[in-house]
Amino acid sequence: MAGMRVALDRRSVAIQVRDDLREKMRSGEFAAGAKLPSEPASARIYGVSRATVREAYRLLEQERLVEVRPGSGRYVLPGATLVVQGSINLVESTTKILTDLGYDLKVRLIGTTERQATDAERSVFDLADDTRILDVERAYTSNGELLTHAINSIDPSRTPLPIEEMDLTSSLADAYAAVGRRIDAGFSDIAAATVPPRLAEMFHVPTTAAWLRFDGPLFDQHGQPLWWSRELWRGDVRTLRVVNRRSNEFI
Repeated sequence: MAGMRVALDRRSVAIQVRDDLREKMRSGEFAAGAKLPSEPASARIYGVSRATVREAYRLLEQERLVEVRPGSGRYVLPGATLVVQGSINLVESTTKILTDLGYDLKVRLIGTTERQATDAERSVFDLADDTRILDVERAYTSNGELLTHAINSIDPSRTPLPIEEMDLTSSLADAYAAVGRRIDAGFSDIAAATVPPRLAEMFHVPTTAAWLRFDGPLFDQHGQPLWWSRELWRGDVRTLRVVNRRSNEFI
């Protein structure tokens, strides 16, 4: 690691350094008990100032992934790898999650529907009362089997391109990233669910099968809303690790 420079993108530089270090914990490069590079060493690796590295380390300390041992340095805490593995995919695009899991993925556009925004959507997107939004309904399949069903609700006036020019079978996350807006945070209500009869008939899915429902908005690196996502994930495809803490300092 010592001789490598890491390329950074447009996000807050300290957050980028933090995220790269989290990924190294997730992959096992920095296992529990490992000592992190010193601030000067990390500053050289990432091509940033020591102050930026110090801020990145402070974020990891707030997440309780590392601890400071006075006179010795910063060390990865026991359980840090499990914490990071439990949260690493929560803000990835559906396409990336499924392809990373090794599926030969096909995305099918089921249709688009314009409708009145809900109160929650108007609040998150700061919309006027009469604003209409667009539901983009898609199915993610592999070898003909339904893995995920998604309805992404977007404000047509804020899309990267006019809707008629967008390839709605491609990743929405990639389309927004192409204009500098990357998924940075998401908030979801998660509940057990079954597939609605319409989808069950369309994809020959048992109506009694166990699925997970994710329902909530996604935000970019500037805190601006991207879209509201309502997804159904097959129970054996998506799993979650919930991290419980006594303190509310975890961010």
